[in-house]
Amino acid sequence: VVSTRNLLLFLDSQGRVIFAIGGQPADVAKWMENHDLMVEEYEYAEKHGKFPASGPNRRGTKAWNTGVSVGGGQPAPANIAMGSNEVLIERLRNHEAVKRAAGFMDRVFKTLQPDMYAYYEDYMGRLRRADPRLRPNWEPNVFAAATFNLGGQSIARIHTDDKNFAAGWCGIMAMGNFDYQKGGHMVLWDLKLVIEFPPGTVMFIPSAILRHSNTTIRCGEKRMSFTQFSAGGLFRWVDTGMQTQKDFFAQGGVHEKTGTQRWQENVRLFRTWQSVLAQANAR
Repeated sequence: VVSTRNLLLFLDSQGRVIFAIGGQPADVAKWMENHDLMVEEYEYAEKHGKFPASGPNRRGTKAWNTGVSVGGGQPAPANIAMGSNEVLIERLRNHEAVKRAAGFMDRVFKTLQPDMYAYYEDYMGRLRRADPRLRPNWEPNVFAAATFNLGGQSIARIHTDDKNFAAGWCGIMAMGNFDYQKGGHMVLWDLKLVIEFPPGTVMFIPSAILRHSNTTIRCGEKRMSFTQFSAGGLFRWVDTGMQTQKDFFAQGGVHEKTGTQRWQENVRLFRTWQSVLAQANAR
């Protein structure tokens, strides 16, 4: 574990940064004002939005996805349908406080994992050039999609986000009004870690491969979250020449590298703490 100003980094046995608590910008007071504006906007969206009668999702909350994805009935990459909540989702996406949070998350990702960031940037660029109809949530930002977990108590049960890019990072921002020392902790089950996750804090984890959840919060408290991620299917779509793997194989396509080789190459995108520090000192 490496701790530096507003950062807590977790390293593997080879010194690579495998996940991080990106903390908050230096102007913490203004950042928390920004957080409070986001909470207000979330509460407005929850009050006026329409949600399935089936009730909360696996995170125990009302949630909306936005951005670009593939799978789940979508045969090709497409803008996520927003349905009857489109006006409210657009209002969230265009809110200055939300845009600042999204931009901060993107910049921290680029700072801590520049090689992985460049990999995302390359693939998302190729995807959008192939289909200009695909619309990112924010510019500049390499994450393909985002989720607004609106609350009241956004508490995730144990799960992996197995549709996300396996070797990539998911950015998560905790929000709300709760005592972070009593609840709302991030639990990383495979690493046997329980981590305080205060409102306004940003965390990055490889959510597709690490089982994670949150601890509960007290009655009367509120917890929400904002996440950014990229579906693994988008990367596969580009690798197979802008088509499904089924069509790729049906046409006699053969991957130049095995799945194991691709995984090993992707893991090498993770920077060591020493290289991140050296790059920062060189600026």
